[in-house]
Amino acid sequence: FYEDAYDQTKDKGLLPRIAKLYFEIRDYAGAEKKLSRLVLKDRRREHIELRFWYAMALKHNEKYADAIEQFQLYQTDGQDPKLVERCKLEIAGCEVGRKAKQPELLLVNNAGKGINSPQTEASPSFSGGELYFTSLKSKEIITLNGKEGDWWPKVYTSSRAGAEFGEPTALGTQINREDWAHGNVSISPDGKTMYFTRVEMQNNGMGTSQIFVSKKGSDGWGAANEAKGLNGDFIAKHPCEGELFGEKVLFFVANMPGGKGGDDIYYAPRKSDAEFGLPINLGDVINTAGDEVSPFYMDGKLFFSTNGRPTLGGLDVFESQWNGSVWSAPKALDKGINSSVDDFFYSRSADGMSGFLVSNRPGPNNLKSKTCCDDIYTWEIERIKVNLMAKTFRIKRQKEKENQPLENCTVSIFDVTDKTPKPVEEKTNAKLNDFEFTLQPERSYLIVATRDEYRPDTLKFNTLGVKKTLTVDKKLTLRRAKKEEPAEDSIVVKINEPIRLNNIYYDFDDDKILNDAEDDLQYLVDLMNRYPDLKIELSSHTDAQGRDEYNEKLSQRRAESARNWMISKGIAGDRITPVGYGERQILNGCTNGVKCDDEQHRFNRRTEFKIIAGPTSITIEKKEKKAGLPKDNQAKPDGNKPKTGGKQAFRDYGFFLN
Repeated sequence: FYEDAYDQTKDKGLLPRIAKLYFEIRDYAGAEKKLSRLVLKDRRREHIELRFWYAMALKHNEKYADAIEQFQLYQTDGQDPKLVERCKLEIAGCEVGRKAKQPELLLVNNAGKGINSPQTEASPSFSGGELYFTSLKSKEIITLNGKEGDWWPKVYTSSRAGAEFGEPTALGTQINREDWAHGNVSISPDGKTMYFTRVEMQNNGMGTSQIFVSKKGSDGWGAANEAKGLNGDFIAKHPCEGELFGEKVLFFVANMPGGKGGDDIYYAPRKSDAEFGLPINLGDVINTAGDEVSPFYMDGKLFFSTNGRPTLGGLDVFESQWNGSVWSAPKALDKGINSSVDDFFYSRSADGMSGFLVSNRPGPNNLKSKTCCDDIYTWEIERIKVNLMAKTFRIKRQKEKENQPLENCTVSIFDVTDKTPKPVEEKTNAKLNDFEFTLQPERSYLIVATRDEYRPDTLKFNTLGVKKTLTVDKKLTLRRAKKEEPAEDSIVVKINEPIRLNNIYYDFDDDKILNDAEDDLQYLVDLMNRYPDLKIELSSHTDAQGRDEYNEKLSQRRAESARNWMISKGIAGDRITPVGYGERQILNGCTNGVKCDDEQHRFNRRTEFKIIAGPTSITIEKKEKKAGLPKDNQAKPDGNKPKTGGKQAFRDYGFFLN
């Protein structure tokens, strides 16, 4: 209307109002253009007060250096004391903006035309796979002339269809009442309560705004009730459920008398589904002389937007931590979440890696200008991934120039960051020699490649210090195993077959690990490091001296003592099951009532292991050094020779890895 009047009258007195209106409808490019013509050519100093708004337009257009210059000039010549004082805040925000950089891993995208219309969308709240939000849902400018029809803003819901959201659906009349504007929808963390506002429009503006509550039942959302205790002769909006002092509260925004200035954030204790206690202002740590809006609470943190602190543009998102009694000083979120325009209605997922926000940053389908209207945006922190491309080869033969691809292998990945190997993933490729895995940063890994009739190949690598997604290529080379039977000095240990650790003995009535035992336990530690998925039963046995019940407990302590020694060397406790058999498995006939010397009894005070999970068999070699048992220990009082897990020849030997 003003532009039409100027076209007809050429009255230059209309130009300042036109320029300021461009700023008020958030057409910052147009505002900068209009205001610059007046401010930069103002030789008669007729437009001094417009310089502040020219500086603000420059700031919203990310021309921070130019904006600082104009703010400084206004500080010298400006007539409005409040705006002169505000220049300090805006200059500080421009200084932050000049240095701010969006983190590489932060991705922010418009939620798309399925959700966003050319008009304004607001207050996204994601719950149970549904996105709730409010919208005018119009593709055209709405002119309130009696012919506009059902133009009222409503609460909508949309389901995610893959990466996109489906066509939104307006909720029923239990929420969206005819001839009322609806906004500020928020779903409680348990998904059972909806909060929103109903607004009565007066003279093209907001007359009243009250908070309502709806409960979700088996048939969907029930009839909305006014939130008692929150509404009054003021604007109440932006409800969000949270927790303070161990009880549920509702955070909300109001401009009630006695606040810190503009819109402030309050909280009220929840008494029942739709009744709340006396609202309490969050105080000077949170609220400023500017506006604080759109609170969102999660895990002791309050996220909100404000223009009362140094910001990159208008409203910026800040966070504050609750320590049980006070809030921490608010800290601005990164650029990307915040921009040179308005950013609010921030929310995040439970893991803090994704969420939503509302912004009037340049969008794909706005009505009048690129920054006129609010859209819903998604944000996420890209999860750094390391793509491992492993290939298996066999060792080259005499006439071959290089190692040849080897198919039908199995490649296993183990996480060995904490020195406790944990299986990550295993793949077998019958036709090709390549394997693809997705790994995480800041971890250490062991790769094991196996195939029948070939010796396995292993390698270690880590992803420490990785700052972005990358691909790592690794080659594993397997050598064909010899087909002959195991040599005389080696044996194959199969699953559930007990093998004696001959050097592990205990003094009578004691569970202390003797020095001679440490070698065998270290061999076992090495074995478990060699086979990261190997789990064993570590059993201890006593002689028949003493009471049966006492020996049972003594052997259990001995097994646990050996297990603890191995744990101290980095083996995970859940890979070792300690079992005390007491005197239930005597090897040489020295049972209760049979007279035996100490050496014969000592032979029964032993420790054994057997495979209970992981590989079905392993090969170990005998040590050349005998265990040192006396020759007369080969024949026992009952005439039988001792048996050690069915491996007679292994009786007097320790072992080491093949």
